[in-house]
Amino acid sequence: MSFAGQDHRLSARWTVFNVEDRPAAPARHYSVDPEACIGCVICMKACPVKAIRVRRGLALIDEDICVDCGVCYRVCPQGAIAVATTPLKDIARFKHSVAIAHPALFSQFGYGVTPNQVLLALKRIGFSDVIDLSWVCEMSAVAIEDYLLSHPQVSPGISASCPVVLRLIAQRFPSLLPNVVPVLPSRLVAARTLKMRLARRQGWDPAETGAFMISTCPAKMIAPDDPVAMAQPYLDGVICFPDVYGPLLRELKDLKEDQTILKSSGCGLAWGASGGQAEAVRVAGHTLAVAGFNEVMGILEVLEAGRLTELRFVEARVCLDGSLGGPLAVENRYRAKSVMNRLARQHGTTSRVDRKRLRGMIDQGGFDWEYDIKPAPAKPLAEEPSEAIRRLRAIREMSQRLPMSECGVCGAPDCATFAEDVVQGRAQLQGCPFLEQQASEADADSERQIMTVNDLVEELGLSVAAGSQGLDREVSGGYASDLLSDVMAGAGPGAVWVTIQTHQNVVAVAVLKELGAVLLAGGRRPDEDTVAKADEEGVPILLSEQDAFTLAGKLFSLGLGT
Repeated sequence: MSFAGQDHRLSARWTVFNVEDRPAAPARHYSVDPEACIGCVICMKACPVKAIRVRRGLALIDEDICVDCGVCYRVCPQGAIAVATTPLKDIARFKHSVAIAHPALFSQFGYGVTPNQVLLALKRIGFSDVIDLSWVCEMSAVAIEDYLLSHPQVSPGISASCPVVLRLIAQRFPSLLPNVVPVLPSRLVAARTLKMRLARRQGWDPAETGAFMISTCPAKMIAPDDPVAMAQPYLDGVICFPDVYGPLLRELKDLKEDQTILKSSGCGLAWGASGGQAEAVRVAGHTLAVAGFNEVMGILEVLEAGRLTELRFVEARVCLDGSLGGPLAVENRYRAKSVMNRLARQHGTTSRVDRKRLRGMIDQGGFDWEYDIKPAPAKPLAEEPSEAIRRLRAIREMSQRLPMSECGVCGAPDCATFAEDVVQGRAQLQGCPFLEQQASEADADSERQIMTVNDLVEELGLSVAAGSQGLDREVSGGYASDLLSDVMAGAGPGAVWVTIQTHQNVVAVAVLKELGAVLLAGGRRPDEDTVAKADEEGVPILLSEQDAFTLAGKLFSLGLGT
């Protein structure tokens, strides 16, 4: 793809797109619009996995690192992070389009709208039929319980419902892969059941039947390259809440409940919020629910360390409050949670699933994965271990030269990451303003001409009264004062001291402060004992008929003190 006036061919791994030329099903679901991005580094600093860099004023997403958490989308003040979801009009691609309604959808319309009304409204906006995902969630809870009870060695089991959590485990915590409960996420169970059973029951051709998830999370657009998937995705698209909210709101105004679609109890509805899954599978033992990216990372680290083995199940979601806090939710998550809690209480907390009937579906593999999750670690620094070690040392050495100010001006989220980018050839060392300033100062120092006392004598036509053996001393500044205590406090090494004092204590101060020379102004002449002391110490004493003010100006014009 090309963009007028800009060259974005920086790396095949960086994802950018043109709004008018966006691929229908990209490998990742958050992309940068180059027309809107101003390179402000806010998304780069917020990305919890350091997958974003800023190059030439454009934010770039590294597909090898991105886990589709959506933090960049949330924080971008320019709206330059775009989400690759499915537009509502895409349902027309299929003769029969079926909506799979996530339980969180029911929390978006306030306290007076029932879940059944929302399901009926979905059929009115163009879907051939609707699947109540909360009912499938309720069945999934039974399948998870069954697995945990039959596999006591798995302690604790980890929910497979959040695709971002699965990517994190595959990338950073592969030792926890055996703990992931191999029960398909309910959205995939629903989509597969639709394509393999329900469509034929309706007399529909599965190839002409589209399964569309209505969700707050575009990361749930399952693709074959995800760490957990099926032989085929079955889902044909993910439609975000904002795309259906307006049409549903219009239909809900005068909708009559002439049909009951909702089957689930509050147990299934609660899956829309954090804690719903953990509460639903409590029969298996102690459970825990954690939400939020940093919180999930913390729990995974604890689990990897072999702790919390008393737990039987961990529900982990990167969005605060679960799907209610997804990046594409419409309603404020706190109000949505209040609505969801009310709906769950209204429909009761006792599951309505016929466990005996469900046993047949479990035994037939209705909830089984079609292949296992595979580790997907980040690429090593180098293929050869010796080269990887060499590069790691180079990164550490370079990091020690950096200020660790984490300013982001270099286009990397922090100094350590910048050092790695430079060693790996993804960035130039000149990109760090701190190092650039150091280099400029070093160049300036190397170009600065060294001035000696003898040079000063020749430039200003001075006379040498004593200490001629010190004429090759370097002069680095100047100081004008007749108060010895002031000179002792303020004069620096190598300075020329302009004064009218002529006694031998002047030499003592010059030796103590390592001054370059003493310049007597106004035609003053040193005492005999001063001359003797200066010759002994090698301190040049210079003479001039001009006053101290004039001499100070001439010293400054020669570059001393600048």
